[in-house]
Amino acid sequence: MNETTNSIYKHSMKLERRTASLYVQNTGCQQCTPGYGWGPGVRDHFLLHHVMSGKGVYVCQDKCRELGPGDTFLVYPDTAIHYCADSSEPWEYVWVGFGGLDAGRFMERTDFTPEEPVYYGRDSGELRELIQEVYACFGTKPWEQLAMTARLYDLLSFLVRTARSGKREGTDGPDCALLAAEYIVNHYEEPITVEGLAAYASVSHSSLYRRFVKRFQISPKRFLLEYRIERACALLTETDCSIQEISTSVGFEDPFYFSRAFKDIKGISPRQYAVRQRNEKS
Repeated sequence: MNETTNSIYKHSMKLERRTASLYVQNTGCQQCTPGYGWGPGVRDHFLLHHVMSGKGVYVCQDKCRELGPGDTFLVYPDTAIHYCADSSEPWEYVWVGFGGLDAGRFMERTDFTPEEPVYYGRDSGELRELIQEVYACFGTKPWEQLAMTARLYDLLSFLVRTARSGKREGTDGPDCALLAAEYIVNHYEEPITVEGLAAYASVSHSSLYRRFVKRFQISPKRFLLEYRIERACALLTETDCSIQEISTSVGFEDPFYFSRAFKDIKGISPRQYAVRQRNEKS
């Protein structure tokens, strides 16, 4: 961001990005300088902007849209976009960036689409207020993070509730990748195989693998391993459990394999990690 820009920017911690149902990635409010813009480029999360004053343009899928006060535009993950403030009446906007396992499913039930990612003056007051409430809750304390997430749920609930297209759950059945990920999060301490996940999601092994990688950019097996290691990190930080106790608690039958896997992902052994965390607290 241009440091000369008159702006207020707040950024949240990226907490368990692959496993959270919904999380706030960033939130802020900015009075742009004339001609200030971002892109062309892509984001790895959803990003919702609401224009409070001034003008600007939003370019998505080779279509240029001129926006003004009361308009709201959505940036989709991994979609090339560009937006820029007007040279004479630069816009001021408030935004919230978010992601999570359920983020895409929720947005599919709103009236935003990749083909039409803009609300022109629609629900202007309510949307501005809801996004500003997320922004106002920013903080790194646990209660502040919970408050931000709660306000984000309120925002998405409003978008779904006020959808005029009458969208409901898709007719193609549940998302097998999401089902598998949710099962991992809820049962990581139990024995889990990819074959078992595929059976649970009622798809073939190859279909689950393909759709899981497409959704999360990681294989189901690696997702399971990384989630178990993240849970182990929490136990190493918050408890005095032994390495063997932690290994068992997060689903590893062999503590030696657990230690190897931990070092492969974190770069240090579980014991070294625990010592480092204690030193940082002291």
